[in-house]
Amino acid sequence: MSKKIERVFREGRLSAEEVARDEEVRRKVQAEFPPAAPSGSASGRLSQALRDALRASDKSMYQIAQDAGVSQIVVSRFLSGERDIRMATADKLAEALGLKLAKAS
Repeated sequence: MSKKIERVFREGRLSAEEVARDEEVRRKVQAEFPPAAPSGSASGRLSQALRDALRASDKSMYQIAQDAGVSQIVVSRFLSGERDIRMATADKLAEALGLKLAKAS
């Protein structure tokens, strides 16, 4: 039997105690599940190559995001290193930039 989830809406702003509790929970979660550190793996090099191509493009980040059909926020967070992207998103961005994956010799 599945558990029914009820959506709860907040009436007003969080109290100082609720804000402190939320910050503590976030701190504990980040301590237990830290963001993945960039590695020297092939995927790290691929991500960096895509970041470099995005920055070197003559197009604006907005135009690249539009051409790729992805959110500009996703592109911005990827560029800043704040978030990783899915391979499908990387494919779309590479296509929008006219990039092709080639085997290193």
